[in-house]
Amino acid sequence: MSLMLSPVSSVLRQSARFVSAKSELLASILEASSTIRGIRPSSTSSEVRELFQSAIRGFAKDRGRDLYFPFLASGLGSGPWVELVDGSVKFDMITGIGIHFFGHSHPALIEEMIEGLPSDIMQGNLEPGIEMRDLLRALLSRVGEGSRLAHGWLMCSGTMVNEVALKIVRQKKFPATKVLAFKDCFAGRSTAMQEITDNPGYRQGQPTYGEVFYLSFYDPKLGLQPSVDRTLTEMREHLTRFPGQFALLMTELVQGEGGFQYAPRDYYVRVFEEAKKAGLALWMDEVQTFGRTGELFAYQKFDLNEFVDVVTVGKMLQSCALLYTAEYNPKPGLVAGTFSGSTAALRTARRVLELLDEGKFLGEGGRIERLSAKFVEGLESLRVGNCKGMIGEVRAIGGMIGFEPFSGTMEDVKAVLMKLFDLGVIAFYCGHGPYLIRMLPPLGAMDEDHIEQVCQVIQHALTEVDRQRKGESSKEKV
Repeated sequence: MSLMLSPVSSVLRQSARFVSAKSELLASILEASSTIRGIRPSSTSSEVRELFQSAIRGFAKDRGRDLYFPFLASGLGSGPWVELVDGSVKFDMITGIGIHFFGHSHPALIEEMIEGLPSDIMQGNLEPGIEMRDLLRALLSRVGEGSRLAHGWLMCSGTMVNEVALKIVRQKKFPATKVLAFKDCFAGRSTAMQEITDNPGYRQGQPTYGEVFYLSFYDPKLGLQPSVDRTLTEMREHLTRFPGQFALLMTELVQGEGGFQYAPRDYYVRVFEEAKKAGLALWMDEVQTFGRTGELFAYQKFDLNEFVDVVTVGKMLQSCALLYTAEYNPKPGLVAGTFSGSTAALRTARRVLELLDEGKFLGEGGRIERLSAKFVEGLESLRVGNCKGMIGEVRAIGGMIGFEPFSGTMEDVKAVLMKLFDLGVIAFYCGHGPYLIRMLPPLGAMDEDHIEQVCQVIQHALTEVDRQRKGESSKEKV
């Protein structure tokens, strides 16, 4: 727990008035949250529905583009359910693209936010609060046996910690600047990160600087040895073409945006050993995978602790951080920033780490592993049963669940996503061809009954879309 080094702050938080007010506020929020149970349609009031639609249209106009879903949260939820402004309640299976692992209106996290009320809203590097010290210490204490990670830096976004990861490696490896990354990777959309991200659509009209070169990732259809041979051949070709110019290899051990693709440990070991021999730094981008694979860090899931020079994390943490070995500790002036995060986010980030431990979510046989298996069982049952021909491949590792609807085109995926949304389940997509329905469910707030309910909605959605597809096909023939 946090050390309360300020006597005044400590006295305030222990005062009868503060304790009583906190208890009353928490009770009020949880009482309201308790009414949000199960999928619920929007309000029957036409006035409420029109106000909601008007707000959606106005927001889209202000942004200059439509929202992907007609979604505006009310600010309240309950575990896996989220309430919208129109009064509807839906199963949230994408959780802000992986943010809310413990669901909505979690009492322990609300309590941390209340505890942070006396503090300044934002914290920064010049005048940090004790919450920054506590969170960084909590992360570094969990890097695992054999890891060389020794220092870290806190920031507000995954893209920014990735930017800093690139900067500190380039500083250490100067004048080498070039980057090796894997095809289908995602690192963010800033000027530097959009060049690493393997998606030309994310850098339309943007300059590129010829600094990033891609390697083929593991292909389960090829198998281990051919995949290793292909990757190493490509790596050697790049290194030979630009001798002494490559600084690092960036790896997502599980590709998030790329379609939940990952390799067996032996593949990573062979590739990383070759990269180390070539003098490359190894940067693991775990912004999306952090806490979700069944271990806190994905590199722990694959037992790769010894290889990691820099790792970036975020999303589920409620904050973002990069951790690095003493060798890559940057020189003063390279890294700074006004904001490191809100006090509430920093407090809840530390609590998230504690909740993962207390709830026995991690490790072999942990709750993440068990609930993931239940999800896979449900989807596989649909694939060979009531939804035969409507589900292709099912991909899952821990709390990262995906499946290919129909032929896996974007048209198929979007049709299923919109039907799911109408029926009360929010998901998203990933991959490039085929595309997958992507779920990053709040396993920290779910049980097996919830998973069964979600799978029932998925069956309903697929069946409805299949019926529509067949109807349209019949019309075309006529």
